[in-house]
Amino acid sequence: MFPPGLLYEEKRLQALRRYDILDTLPESEYDDIVQLAAQLCGVPIALISLVDRDRQWFKANVGLPGVRETERCVSFCTFAIEREHVLVVEDASRDPRFAANPLVAGAPYIRFYAGAPIQSEDGFTLGTLCVIDREPRVLDEQQCRNLLALKRQVELLLKLRLQVKQTEARNRQLLESSGDAVFLLDEAGRVIEVNPVAERLLGRAAPQLFGVSFESLAPEGEREPLRQSLQSLLSRGTLRLENLGLCSPRGDRFSVDVVASLQEVGSSRRLLLVGHDFTERRRLEQQSIQNERLASVGALAAGIAHEINNPMAYVLSNLGYLQGWREDLERQLTGLPGCPAHLTELFVEAKEVIAESLDGCKRIRDIVRDMSFFSHAPDNALAPVNVNGSLDFVLRMAHTELKRTATLVKDYDGELPPVFACESRLSQVFLNLVINAIQAMQPGSPQRHTLRVRTTRESGFVRVDVSDSGHGIPPEVLPRIFDPFFTTKPAGSGTGLGLSISHSLVQKMGGQLRVRSEQGVGTTFTLLLPMGEPAAEPRAVLAS
Repeated sequence: MFPPGLLYEEKRLQALRRYDILDTLPESEYDDIVQLAAQLCGVPIALISLVDRDRQWFKANVGLPGVRETERCVSFCTFAIEREHVLVVEDASRDPRFAANPLVAGAPYIRFYAGAPIQSEDGFTLGTLCVIDREPRVLDEQQCRNLLALKRQVELLLKLRLQVKQTEARNRQLLESSGDAVFLLDEAGRVIEVNPVAERLLGRAAPQLFGVSFESLAPEGEREPLRQSLQSLLSRGTLRLENLGLCSPRGDRFSVDVVASLQEVGSSRRLLLVGHDFTERRRLEQQSIQNERLASVGALAAGIAHEINNPMAYVLSNLGYLQGWREDLERQLTGLPGCPAHLTELFVEAKEVIAESLDGCKRIRDIVRDMSFFSHAPDNALAPVNVNGSLDFVLRMAHTELKRTATLVKDYDGELPPVFACESRLSQVFLNLVINAIQAMQPGSPQRHTLRVRTTRESGFVRVDVSDSGHGIPPEVLPRIFDPFFTTKPAGSGTGLGLSISHSLVQKMGGQLRVRSEQGVGTTFTLLLPMGEPAAEPRAVLAS
């Protein structure tokens, strides 16, 4: 336990530290007060002195250039803070308390001192507003009243400082608890403060953002309009920005709606931006539409599969018989002497017609089979799958097509954990992504194109990236890339179901499927599958 005097001193020091003012830079408001105090009292020196544990520190100083503090043991203010009223020393050289003080016996040769105690709102004396002269003098009543009036101004400034500090703390608490991203910028548009939501949104810690130009966080093509908007905010005072694009460190674009306002903070101005991220909501809306489409296709498939498959089986069987009969008839007739030439031509034409019919029927059968994937879950149960091994199997299957088109680059995480998935269905997804990537590149020049397959871990998921250096997907097409029957290939080159099926299969395995593309650069499909046991509810499949 502290003795009573020490206990008070500890509480006094705690009160002083609440203001967070020690060792701060000079401020004109305080400097003006000491200038006026020196003038009104007719002295060369005036100080705002705050008494710390072992020193007195000067918040404002006129008459002692370059002096920021002195030791407390030689401080006149140590005596002044023990009084409720102004301490006046008319001639320190004749006062036994101060005659031997080195500040009296030596520079600055103090003779006259008057100090008015500066108090906190809760009654603790923090320091003094003091005036000093090198000559003995008296302080008349008017000068004493002036000194007390000025020290009350110091107390008011300190009170305001504490209120600002408390307001900032409350604002910071509000920032940290806000569900929206909050950015505080200086007049030049540089980030000086962000809240945790903004950190998560941008995928960067606050220290990485401090000092960064806010416009540089936008996609390159959107930076100049953003810079102009921030510039107009300085004159308009408020601003609303809809669908503002920002970028993650990986280059993914996301959209925020921003309400911006100009804030006056003392003599400086700040730009306060509050952004609401609609990216996830828009993705969920798109996913809801996608799920409705898939459900419609599933219902369609369940209803018509039986109606189509049975007649198709008869047609295929009859075409098979017809093909056999044609071959027998061709052998018998063409073996006879004097067989007309036009019969040979008819046999060739009949062969082509039957082959085309068989191919068309098989195509219809395959479409119906593929559509049936939407109406039920994969047959095989989820089990641990070696993703790297499954990818290697698929790449071996596609080797013939791949070697004519592109150079293969594999970047595998050798310590990749297994995922819980249906291996056959997962291989089907991988094969579809690889084949699509190969078909997106011009065959015949493998030295010009690259197929890159990368595996890694990301936030509880195994991530697989399949990237090509092909022509890319137009932005207006990208949102429909997983739609059933939608294809960018020429007519007759695909059913438009491959990516839709992959999309559905990945969702049923609890994963996510995303696509990112830039025309003239290439496309990357990203597959995320959960590590460990599968989740109870499948995760949403996203197209970014």
